[in-house]
Parts: sequence; C-alpha cells; structure tokens
Amino acid sequence: METGFVVAMAQIATGIATLVVALFLAAQLILQRRQLDIAHQDSFRELGFAARTRNEELLLARLTNKSLLNSYMKVGAGIESPSNEETHQFLNYMRLLYLQMINEWNLGVNAKNVEYFKGRLGTLMGTVGERRYYLTNGRIIVGTVFQLSDLMKLGDVVYE
Repeated sequence: METGFVVAMAQIATGIATLVVALFLAAQLILQRRQLDIAHQDSFRELGFAARTRNEELLLARLTNKSLLNSYMKVGAGIESPSNEETHQFLNYMRLLYLQMINEWNLGVNAKNVEYFKGRLGTLMGTVGERRYYLTNGRIIVGTVFQLSDLMKLGDVVYE
C-alpha cells in the first residue's frame, strides 16, 4: 500500500471520529440545557411556594398570638387608643408584611402579576390603621428605601 493512501485513510478516520465526538458533545449540551430549564422551573416553583408559606406563617402568627392580634385589632381599627407597645407591635408586623411583599416583587415570584400585587396591597390596606400605615411607612419603604416606583404607583392606585 502506498503511504499516501494510508495517510489519507487515517485522516478520514480521524475526521469521522472528530465529527462523532462533536455530535456526541452537542447532544450532551442539548440534554444539559433541558435539565437546566427543568431545574430553573423547579426553583421558580419553590420560590413561589416559599413565598406563600411565609405569607401563611405571618397570618398564622397574627391569628395565634393573642397579644399581636389585640395590637392588630386596636391599631388596625383605629377606634381605641393603643399603648406604645401595641403600636410598636403593629408597626413591626406591618413592616414584615411589606418586606415579604417586596421580596416577592424583587424575586419575580409572580412574574410582576399586577392583579396579584393589587390584591396583596389591598389586603395590606384593608383597615383604617393599615391605610394610615401605608401613607406614613409603607409608601416610604416601597418607594424610598427599596426604590420600587412601579410597586409604589400600584400601591397608590390601590389606596385611592
């Protein structure tokens, strides 16, 4: 056999092997991308579940802690004069609720679903005390501290 023929056959075989390896690696990349997409969807669902769980925990705290419930009722209703402790408890509870909503907004858990956040803001402004909190603290937390002008505008719409 001629050496030229052997060299040509070796080059063809090497080229075919390289092509097979390249196709195999491309297939692996495609599979890996699909797995990453699935993992991303799972983590997104997990974020949504964690946010809902945290909201439920905050609501449950108000329902099961008599002191917090009394503070919430007094300050929220705006009828009785609350003590400094009750006011402090209410303000910090509301702050937690707002921070939780801001976390959801920043994480995009609900994909900036305007109706969802209108509902969240509506529940945060259901009573006289809660609306007062929005004007004096909530608006500042959302608009100034976290600089979420879109969420603040949405809050203003809900407030009106």
